[in-house]
Amino acid sequence: MRNSHMADLRTAQRSLFAVLCVASVSPAMAYVDPGTGSMMLQMGAAAIAGAFFYFRQARMFVVDWVRRVVLRREVSTAVSSNETP
Repeated sequence: MRNSHMADLRTAQRSLFAVLCVASVSPAMAYVDPGTGSMMLQMGAAAIAGAFFYFRQARMFVVDWVRRVVLRREVSTAVSSNETP
């Protein structure tokens, strides 16, 4: 019980710290030119595409699991519909 309470307390402290950091931000008066924005957009798209291929194994595990569940459900409904006159 005590470790769970300490973990909850740490999480609450971290959350409070994050809220205070965000709430105390002052304006930066920074300028982002269109070329930089385009580069950031391209980097984000590349990161998403890279993650898509990097996590292929996990994605295939989920897809296979969903197919097994759907196939099992279809087989069970087909068997039950064949048994009833």
